Amino acid sequence: MKRLLIFLLLSVAGLQTAWSYYQYKEAFTIHPNGRAVKCYMRGADGEYKDVLYKIYPNKEESNVGRIVHYVSCNHDKFLGIIVNDDIVYVKKGSIAVNTRNYSGEILNLYSEPDTTSEIVFQTDKVQTLPIYDINGHWLYVKLKDKNGRVVFGWLEPDMQCGSPFTTCP
Repeated sequence: MKRLLIFLLLSVAGLQTAWSYYQYKEAFTIHPNGRAVKCYMRGADGEYKDVLYKIYPNKEESNVGRIVHYVSCNHDKFLGIIVNDDIVYVKKGSIAVNTRNYSGEILNLYSEPDTTSEIVFQTDKVQTLPIYDINGHWLYVKLKDKNGRVVFGWLEPDMQCGSPFTTCP
């Protein structure tokens, strides 16, 4: 209910330009070296500050993080997520999805959030990919190829799994 109210308030106030698309897609926090993910609030001046709280890794599940819902937002350093019915912000690369190319399927990363755009990378390996941008249901992700080269590209919605614990149907 609170999520719907937030969405309606943003729409009525004409603030939808701050959000490129409001959605309830799942991702999960990632915790390099077991560190907590800091959640920030947006101040009255528009700056992201004031650590609201931290999301800690699940030690019983090999430092896997918490499942969160992400929302698109236009900012160069932060992504919006919903935690406890509040929209908070985490640094880009702090949340991730797994890929759904389970049976050796080919996973494509695209140059733009569109399947007709150029394919910038292909793999048949299932991977966990940090998220760096969101456009609708498309995610701009980062991976390393078998030679250690860093590749960025857009991951299509049907190839995303927001659960760190199970495969997605």
